[in-house]
Amino acid sequence: MLDPVLPIAMYLLVGYLFKIIYHDNSKQLIEFIIYFSLPAIVFSKIYPLELDQRILGLILMFMCFILLNLALAYFIGKLMKLNKLLLATFMIMATFGNTSFIGFSYIDAFYGQDYIVYGLIYDLFGSFLLLISIGMFIITWGSGRKNDTKSIFKSMFLFPPALMFFITILTKNFEIPTFISLTADTLGSTLVPIAMIAIGMKLELKHIFVKFHIVTMAMLLKMVIVPIIVLIGFQLFYGIDQTWVKVTIIEVAMPPMTMATVLAIKGGLDEKVAINALVLGVLLSLVTITLYTSYLA
Repeated sequence: MLDPVLPIAMYLLVGYLFKIIYHDNSKQLIEFIIYFSLPAIVFSKIYPLELDQRILGLILMFMCFILLNLALAYFIGKLMKLNKLLLATFMIMATFGNTSFIGFSYIDAFYGQDYIVYGLIYDLFGSFLLLISIGMFIITWGSGRKNDTKSIFKSMFLFPPALMFFITILTKNFEIPTFISLTADTLGSTLVPIAMIAIGMKLELKHIFVKFHIVTMAMLLKMVIVPIIVLIGFQLFYGIDQTWVKVTIIEVAMPPMTMATVLAIKGGLDEKVAINALVLGVLLSLVTITLYTSYLA
């Protein structure tokens, strides 16, 4: 059962060693992913997909999972008596998961590329949409700044994968040449290795135990408590036999999001809590996701 996760661990190690020996190229790699790999995945997976009421139902369900996570993060943060800055950081890191870079890697490793489409819907209409709307309001509230609604909407519609989604919806009315599909498939296949190598370059082991109780609680909520609640809910009301259900649970269980970390730091939240949650979350996911997939199998 460890075979699918070992390549991911190797990519992380390669990225980390490259940074130590040479230098950190994660910024350029992440830009490649955002501008090429992710839009290609969006096109290749959404173009053949029938957008019907079922897809809308999935989007609403995915949003509910994230909002439940956010509400729990708020109440737990209040119980921990965190100040406004730490509460906002805790809420962001304990709610928004790495459903694209790492999520797609795990889905591909355990269930195959065909099921990335469910992760894609979860990421675009759940994680990403809520991060740049509600998430940005939380970040600016926590840092004591004013919210710039115009910038939030601009980011929402000009984000390359989101822009490609709207382009793909328009092209669904036409038959596209085969070479475009092949190009999109090839570019999309670069996502997993490049994303994990970039995450490996971002790993920082200095000051890893700073504010450890906050980081630990964020990871526990994000990667254990909420996924188990969702898992129990599926078992009681639907079942966990279908692969899309397994993929959904894996996406819910993802470690803290890289983009959420970047936005939290840029927005003036607690940098050490954000970075440590990202780093430890990625490393811990190698164990937790293996356990979840073993159980779901």
